[in-house]
Amino acid sequence: MNFTRRSFLQTSAGLAGLAAFDLPAFAQSDKFIVNMFGGRWEDDWRKFVMPKFAKQIGKPFDLDIGLGMGWISNFRAAGPDRPPFPAVMLNEKYTAMIRNDGFFEELTPALVPNMADLIEPAILKGKTAVTGMLAPLVLAYRKDMVDRPPKGWADLWDARFRGKLGLYKITNSAATMMALWAGEHFGSGRSDVATAVAKFKELAPFPQIGYSAQLTPLMTQGQIAVAPIDIGEVKAMQDQGIPVDYVVPAEGMFVFDHSFSVFKSHPNKKLGEDYINFVLSPEIQLWMAENWLIAPTNKTVKLPASLQKWPLQADVVSKAIRFDWDETLALIPKLNDLWDRTI
Repeated sequence: MNFTRRSFLQTSAGLAGLAAFDLPAFAQSDKFIVNMFGGRWEDDWRKFVMPKFAKQIGKPFDLDIGLGMGWISNFRAAGPDRPPFPAVMLNEKYTAMIRNDGFFEELTPALVPNMADLIEPAILKGKTAVTGMLAPLVLAYRKDMVDRPPKGWADLWDARFRGKLGLYKITNSAATMMALWAGEHFGSGRSDVATAVAKFKELAPFPQIGYSAQLTPLMTQGQIAVAPIDIGEVKAMQDQGIPVDYVVPAEGMFVFDHSFSVFKSHPNKKLGEDYINFVLSPEIQLWMAENWLIAPTNKTVKLPASLQKWPLQADVVSKAIRFDWDETLALIPKLNDLWDRTI
């Protein structure tokens, strides 16, 4: 039962509009309600994860299905004093959008005991969120189309890969991370967006893909030979018999942080704390590794031999390149504009 970002994006039905609910009544619902992505994220979470938590708290549950900006818009509309549910899961990029607006409780091991066992990078800025689901981003390549595999991000600029690359649109957080890395590697720092965009222009033309759902088929069909992609996609291609392998870039891999926070003004925030503690438990962290190739952030998790080939180990994940998304959000308008006008 292996999940990939592709299968999520192909089957997700879209946002579930919190505006359809009367928010105060929703907050006081007899059900424990949390948000989740659609597709197999929803199916697996509903079938295999949430029933265990519902039994633990003695309450039925439901899921609000959607995507980052839809949730953010609804949270902003409701305001920090009227949160729709006790806890929330977001990509760290979106958590940062409302981090400083008074929505979230500061999390501590006293409130969430499993925090004591987290790898250090999983405790996010201001302790307003913790990484409960971490997806490594690596460099994948077609073994039948590449004589010498890339060793790191800088190798993307090697002439042997020209015309064989697939990359993301700048609106995807993976492309944002790559651009900030390029500004630091080739220029004066992560804020050097002019150098970053100039370096990516050197690689043009290349497919600019919105999501892995669109990038993976290009590699499967042999239209591209090298691309940054999350490891769930690599396994999906290997399972289909596609001659694909990957490297953890020498400079460090990137990661998609799916962070969990508690709304401090929700009347049932204790349930939110318990939920996050449940998600961080060794049992659930191992379940996500085995079923989704999500890297455990709880360092007590013992990965089975079948998962050792993937970069899920705590020491590997801890070395991943990290970005301050509060600072990054301030750069994104300039970066996106320059990218759109140049590439």
